[in-house]
Formats: sequence, C-alpha cells, structure tokens
Amino acid sequence: MANDKGSPCCAPDTGESVSTLDSDVRILLANRVFLYHCLSRAFVFEPDGTLLDAVSDNVVLKEACSLLDGDGDCGVELWGLISDAARARGTLDELCGEYTRLFIGPNTPPVPPWESVFVSKEGLLFQESTLAVREAYRSQGFRAAGYPHEPDDHLATELSFMAALSERTVQAFEEGDVDRCKELLSSQADFLQSHLLVWIREFSDRMNEVDGISSFYPSFASLAALVCERDAEVIGELFAEL
Repeated sequence: MANDKGSPCCAPDTGESVSTLDSDVRILLANRVFLYHCLSRAFVFEPDGTLLDAVSDNVVLKEACSLLDGDGDCGVELWGLISDAARARGTLDELCGEYTRLFIGPNTPPVPPWESVFVSKEGLLFQESTLAVREAYRSQGFRAAGYPHEPDDHLATELSFMAALSERTVQAFEEGDVDRCKELLSSQADFLQSHLLVWIREFSDRMNEVDGISSFYPSFASLAALVCERDAEVIGELFAEL
C-alpha cells in the first residue's frame, strides 16, 4: 500500500512514572507495527528465507507475543508451530507450494483470502464489502496496490493497512500528539470491528481444516485471528493510557 504532533502521555495517579508509562506504550505500539507487518507478509506472497529466519528467531518470538499479554501462552504456542515448520527446511520449496495451492491455484483456493467471499451470501469477489474496505483505505489516503483490477479486501492488504496506521500512531506518539494518536487508534478499532474481526476467525478455522499441509499457514491464520482479537482490547487499553 502507498502512503500524519503536542503533549506527552500522562500517567494515571498510580505512582507510576511518566517515563515508564511512555516506555511501555512505546513498546506496545512498536510491537503492533511488527506483528501486523509480519502477518501481512505471510499472506501477501510466497515465503522466502528472510521470512523464515524472522519467524525462527526466539527474540522475535518474545517481542511479538508480548502484545498478546493474557493470551501469551496461546500466542507462544502458535509462533512455536510456525517456527518449527520454518526450521524443517527442505521446507522453503514445500511452503511455496503450499502457498500456491492455498491462495493461487490452479484449482479454486480452498480458503480464499478475501473478506467479500466470507461476508457475501454469494461468496463472490468485488462485493459491497470490497467497496467499504476501499473507502476505509481512501479515508486515510491509501490505495491497495492492485487497485482497481484486484480486490481491495485481500487479508494481506487489510493487515498491511493496520500496519500502516500503526506506524502513523507510533509517529504521532513520538511527536507527543495525543489527539492524533487517539484519532488513529479509533480508525484502527473501527476497521477491526467492521472488517477484519467479521471474517478472520472463520478464515482461520477453515484454514485449519485443510488437509495435507504443514502447520505453517494454519498457525499463521490462527495467530492473525488472535492478534486482531487481542488488539481490539489493546486499543482500548491504549486509549486509557493516553
């Protein structure tokens, strides 16, 4: 996808220092950026060595799962399954083959990665939901890379949109613009509730029912659903801290 100042955050009256609070918020905001970028990368095209190295890194594992907080054990387990599949090399060609089978063809993808397929009665692309996603992008000055020839509501594109807004939120926080932070977080909460959370759990469930594949993509799908569900709570927590 293509392509936004103030006063610092204030700590609640709990004795916690502003600097400590700011540090915690900064880390949480940065982890959101990382996770959404990583999840988007997993679904946008075939895996490569860089992706497999990233998901095999234990430091990355610790940082990524910190966002999940109370759901951390489940997040660690899912990341472990992804890492195990990534380390079982001979696997790169196999995972590329799985990506092709799952998301490209030549046969109809068993789990189409488009919102409209899940939310429209006909299970078709380029439906009303696609236009709603496109408008959400446009309202923030974004346009999907394949516009107007490819559906805007691909899972990777929706996750990339969340990553991009998360990056803007980090920038606004660093500039001390609390109002801008809240505005951006509100937009992200709306997008989660109106789009990703409407279909990503069903996408994950169906992915986990596909036979004859490794744990890599089913676990990534489960992690994506978990991150989106947890992030809806995290955004509310961030609002309370700002």
